[in-house]
Amino acid sequence: MCSSDEILSFINDPRYLANLLKEKSNTIIDDSIYIDIANHFLCQDISIEGLSVQRNLYGRSRSSLLNQCEIDLLIFNIKECLNSNSKELTKHFLQYLHNINRLLPNKYRDIAYLCALILLPHSNKNVIACILCAYIEMNTFNNLRYDLIINSLYKNEDDEEEEDNPWIDQLTKLLIEKDKQWLRKFYLEKIYTKELLYAIDTHDQEKILNIQPIKQNSQELFSKIIEKIDLSEISNLDDLHSRLSYYILNNLPNDSINDLCLFNLLSSSSNNYPEDLHILFSCSLISIIDKNNYSELNLRLFRCLILLINNYYINQQDLFDDNRYRLIIVYLVSKLICEVHQRRSKSEHEWYHLYIDIPKEHPLPTFDLFADLICLLATLSYNNIDCQNQIRNTHGTIESILSMTQIDLNQPKAQACVAWLIKCLTENNEDNRNYIKQIK
Repeated sequence: MCSSDEILSFINDPRYLANLLKEKSNTIIDDSIYIDIANHFLCQDISIEGLSVQRNLYGRSRSSLLNQCEIDLLIFNIKECLNSNSKELTKHFLQYLHNINRLLPNKYRDIAYLCALILLPHSNKNVIACILCAYIEMNTFNNLRYDLIINSLYKNEDDEEEEDNPWIDQLTKLLIEKDKQWLRKFYLEKIYTKELLYAIDTHDQEKILNIQPIKQNSQELFSKIIEKIDLSEISNLDDLHSRLSYYILNNLPNDSINDLCLFNLLSSSSNNYPEDLHILFSCSLISIIDKNNYSELNLRLFRCLILLINNYYINQQDLFDDNRYRLIIVYLVSKLICEVHQRRSKSEHEWYHLYIDIPKEHPLPTFDLFADLICLLATLSYNNIDCQNQIRNTHGTIESILSMTQIDLNQPKAQACVAWLIKCLTENNEDNRNYIKQIK
């Protein structure tokens, strides 16, 4: 056991004491040391050095719960740091909070999570992700604010923080595993109509493209100016917990997950597949098939989903699918191929022109889009007679596929992919072979 005198002799030199506690992180410390250090910092102005001491103090095993003076210090630290503009101070505070949170009574174990939500706009992504991972793994309820988490932590494609973010990788894995808790609630149901989601859920091929897909009021909301949280009258854990919960509920209203943030989340993980991937893919495709939708962000998200669902069927087979989603996706992709063929034939938009020279704005957002769609159909129809027949029975699809063999410098891989798809469509399928033969 570490000597109390040795530790307390450096209490006025917090930088040295923090290093000492870190070096002795595996050493059991008597409860009296926790109390003495807490009482000392209750009388000090908050500082990075002081928080470093407290972070390293609580980063060790301890069987007893917190003493009242330690709780008072925790409340003091939260009151001082939640409204701080110092990134470095909040980083040390969050590390301290993560370590001390496990010593709180069970009903207050979400305090670190609530504080992390409030501090999301202040960066420190890796530390916040660590706190969120701990809370998501132990939480069994569906009340987490995934909209705040995803819209804040996946906002930028390029992480501006120089440090590695291993906890972001772990959080990404957890979020995708738990997509049933947030993908519909904070994205699909915010943007798409109930009728469309029901048609996809029930595999209603006849209605799926004849329904108003997007909600009339689904326009992006303007960011709300967030007021600082007032904790000046807080003196106990009950009041603190209630105030934090109330602030999250009333000052941070439920919002739709942003397309860019969803794209960044999904594109950062190629081996994990959301359970609702098929529904998300179908909704995204239906929005792309709209003749008035030339949103580059929507197209980027859709292309990310093409790669995900293609990899899913290559690697996972039908883990979340009983073959009904597969047929709906084949139908929708077939309809989209007919649509993009028509757009290219009519030169409706620069994204879909037939380019015999390299486009001026190379690469265009649709660069090799045809190859992606054709490869997906090949994956879905390979050794699957139902999907092979579905492609043939979707009017104009095979004709559109064959037209993609034209030389087009915006679609350089299309020719090779068409050859592979035709092989997948005709293998052990005499009806498809005969259909292709009769095309002049």
